[in-house]
Amino acid sequence: MNDVYQSDDSPQHENAEKDLEMIQQQLSNVQANVEALLQQCGCGSPRMSEAWVQSKVTLANDYLDTVHSYVVNGGPMKQDAGQDKSDNVGFVIAVEKAMTDGSSKT
Repeated sequence: MNDVYQSDDSPQHENAEKDLEMIQQQLSNVQANVEALLQQCGCGSPRMSEAWVQSKVTLANDYLDTVHSYVVNGGPMKQDAGQDKSDNVGFVIAVEKAMTDGSSKT
């Protein structure tokens, strides 16, 4: 790893702090959403068994597993999470858009 000294008042340091604050807020939001969804599972919500819901949860889990593996374990990013496979990313986006468009018509 290349360690370069950066003073605490450098623009790069400020951006890094802002990035970390943003990530912390996003992870807090994820945690709150997960807790609410787990409560819905405990209540037996029929919405939790809908195919598109399961698909989104699976996709979110895959993305979070990839980030966890990379950040916490220092491991490589998983190939099946859409990284380095631009064709798959485009496909996933197209499917999600189609699902969203289709669900708004019902």
